[in-house]
Amino acid sequence: MDGLNFKSRTEYLGSIFRLIEQFELISRTDLAKLSGLAPATITNLTKLLIDHRFVLERTTQASTSRGRPAVGLAVSPLYWKLLSVVISESQLTLSLSELDDTLLAEQHYFLDLNLPLAEWISNKILTFKQAHCEPDQPLLAVSISVRGKIDPSKTAIIQLGSTPLHCPIVETLAPQLECPLLLNEHFQLWLLTESTKGSLIRHHNAIFLELSEQIRLSVLVKGELLHKRAKMNVDKMLMPPFSELSEQIYPELPPIERYQLHNQISLSALLRLIDRHLPNSHTTSGAKIDFFCQQVQQQNANALRILNHLSQNLAYMLMNLTNLFSVEKIMLNSPFSAIKNVLFEQVSHHLQQHLLGEDRVVDLVESQYEKEDGLIPNMAIKQQIYAGTLFNGVNL
Repeated sequence: MDGLNFKSRTEYLGSIFRLIEQFELISRTDLAKLSGLAPATITNLTKLLIDHRFVLERTTQASTSRGRPAVGLAVSPLYWKLLSVVISESQLTLSLSELDDTLLAEQHYFLDLNLPLAEWISNKILTFKQAHCEPDQPLLAVSISVRGKIDPSKTAIIQLGSTPLHCPIVETLAPQLECPLLLNEHFQLWLLTESTKGSLIRHHNAIFLELSEQIRLSVLVKGELLHKRAKMNVDKMLMPPFSELSEQIYPELPPIERYQLHNQISLSALLRLIDRHLPNSHTTSGAKIDFFCQQVQQQNANALRILNHLSQNLAYMLMNLTNLFSVEKIMLNSPFSAIKNVLFEQVSHHLQQHLLGEDRVVDLVESQYEKEDGLIPNMAIKQQIYAGTLFNGVNL
């Protein structure tokens, strides 16, 4: 094939698939122009993709034209299926979708960390697969996204939320599957999804921030992520004591630790403030956060003090990074979506007070994806397709 070796052939297949997906419907002539490959090479590569049912041909014809309809290529929804899994501290979400990301089935389960987790999750995945996957429509891959931490070998879950554990999910599930199994942390996949397909794709300088048990942050500079495989570590950034609340969260710690960012606005830190100033009988972090948001909406004075503590600390941290990287947009993903308008308003106000240059304006936006959106785990599979890696498993 024009002298292409096997490795470069799979890489070219991935690149061509990505172009077809990006343009939704595109001709071979345009593929040749955009890829820089010879028309004969494009013909051979697209034939492989069609034969293995990754793409299909569609005819298009404008109403005013006559003669033979034009033929374009599109991602095929008729064969390969993608199974995505999102695991959090309290919930398991399973989603089945077509190769073009059309959702076919979805199921949510409450998760109990006291269960033998690897076996329980594995059974739920296999049961879901049997119920919704047709025998003649095989899975291309299974992607598991963990709202917590995984081990360096990417085979086991070692933390969900604030709970440390050992869940050898790959070792348990992989022998029962006939397709690749991908395990990743949710933040990295969310970041990849937003920077590849999300609303900030056209912005060259942006901050992606996830506020949860950890403060996860990455920066897009000149269209490239600074940390493609790891988050930027801001946990130990020292915060000013904005109010007496800063002192109350971890009074037992020495000041050098007490005022570190993760001891001021991590989920654990905020839950300490909520329990102290908004007494409640809730037993889960999600219920406590919901209760806090309700109190903010009801203008409870103590809830508003906690909100101001959160926004002051967020703004101070973001101010330093915004000035450093000339950021245009900040995307915040947090459990406080119920009060996002007032939170964003306060953070924006504090930011504008401290930004360099009076004409600087930085917009805060919310992720367009839900926390359990199956498109986020799917991105791990798509990246393997774009790189050509998954084509090795289907004998192209």
